[in-house]
Amino acid sequence: MSGSANLQLTANLPKWDKETDVVVIGYGYAGGASAIAAHDAGANVLILEKMQHPGGCSILSYGGIASATNEEDAVKLLTRLSMGTVGPDVIQAFAQGLCELPKYFEEILRNSGVKLRDPTSLRIYEELPGINCISALSVGDVPGFAGFPWLSEVGKRAGARLMKVVMDNVDSRRIEVMLETPARKLVTDCSGAVIGVIAENTQRTFTIKARRGVILACGGFEHNDWLKLQYLDAQPFYSVAPLGNTGDGIIMAQEVGAALWHMWHVHGSYGFKFPEFPIAFRFSLYGSRQADQRVAWINVDRFGKRFMNEIPAAPQDMAHRPLHYYDADIQDYPRIPCYLIFDEAGRMLGPIAQPIFSNKEDEYEWSVDNSAEVKRGWILKASTILELATKLKMEPAVLEDTVAAWNMSCEKNDSQFHRPPGTMMPIKSSPFYAITAWPIISNTQGGPQHNEKQQVVGADRNPIPRLYAAGELGSFFGHLYILCGNIGECFIGGRIAGRNAAAEKNW
Repeated sequence: MSGSANLQLTANLPKWDKETDVVVIGYGYAGGASAIAAHDAGANVLILEKMQHPGGCSILSYGGIASATNEEDAVKLLTRLSMGTVGPDVIQAFAQGLCELPKYFEEILRNSGVKLRDPTSLRIYEELPGINCISALSVGDVPGFAGFPWLSEVGKRAGARLMKVVMDNVDSRRIEVMLETPARKLVTDCSGAVIGVIAENTQRTFTIKARRGVILACGGFEHNDWLKLQYLDAQPFYSVAPLGNTGDGIIMAQEVGAALWHMWHVHGSYGFKFPEFPIAFRFSLYGSRQADQRVAWINVDRFGKRFMNEIPAAPQDMAHRPLHYYDADIQDYPRIPCYLIFDEAGRMLGPIAQPIFSNKEDEYEWSVDNSAEVKRGWILKASTILELATKLKMEPAVLEDTVAAWNMSCEKNDSQFHRPPGTMMPIKSSPFYAITAWPIISNTQGGPQHNEKQQVVGADRNPIPRLYAAGELGSFFGHLYILCGNIGECFIGGRIAGRNAAAEKNW
């Protein structure tokens, strides 16, 4: 909606169908935390959620929450992570929030009768300044909670338990939640202040007056093909995120003049996409790299050449980046798709993929020994490397040389890409296998830029009045992500946004 359209809409605005102090758009961790904070600061709050169930990406997570023990060290770390993409005021606010999280969670966990588990060290990026102050929090078992009925095993993980805690806190405060009610547009007044929301459900379109402010917490653009084409430097880029993440908040914010930041940056890896399923599958590794965990495969490009350390320090964060390479001579991405090559011993090592789904009807359970996927044709099988290369339409001699060089490296070290010796295993036992892999998004980081108060800002860096954002919708992380950082950010940004929106004067 253009500025003139906004003015016209405001000038001819019909009677409001609904009124509240603060409207929160999106009901994952960030939306829930925003609503709780706004309510506790004295505001009436309404949460709008696009999907049938709350949770978004949050409910699918492993539930690790980054926190810090020392604000000064946290500032050093966050400054290095951002590489100049984030200003010092935002860094300071985030560092302070990281230090406040343990006490905050002790408070909100009481509603569910849950305790925090002991913090665990984040064994990653050990050379970065300040990293030793960071640890991961997680919630223990929730009494009587056996998972959400619309999820299967995913619903029993710490991420789902944490979402249950958030929902318990929202429910105990009697905060109104409207499910299956997507927000479509922000309403502004003649000064550009955001004063309401146009939303819809299956019955009608209606206008909601926000007397104090609107908080955008509706996730990223993992399933918006146009935004991915414009901002991401690899194509195609598939996602494991829920299908509702289509960049709605980004578009609404742009329509009222928001600046964008970090649009290129995604938290992701490489993985698998099959036409039978709308959601991509992650590979089976997660968390930080374990130097003694054997991994069956090597990655090769379309020409049969290895091109990366298959197991970077954060396997589910950095592993997609080497696939981005664009070769001007062939006018294409030679590593998209790439191919994971392994042997019979590797097939028996364990499942190569880890499907994660937000709805039972879409779920798939990968076989323990990968045999079911061989039968499906997802994994190619061949008696020799020459035969495998032929099936992959590669030059056989090139793939044979690649595998031979790898096997030699397994006896010494990976001098080419420096994969840790404990992760390496040779590819020698017939039959041999290959599976097609693509860049995979867990969540995008880009979106509307915000300041230290979580206020969305315009191109001039001045706040757009009464508009806030939290969570992965314009995340802090503009260069390098830290494990568990997005979840910590959901609660830090949500608390800040909720308090500040509630502090606005009624219009």
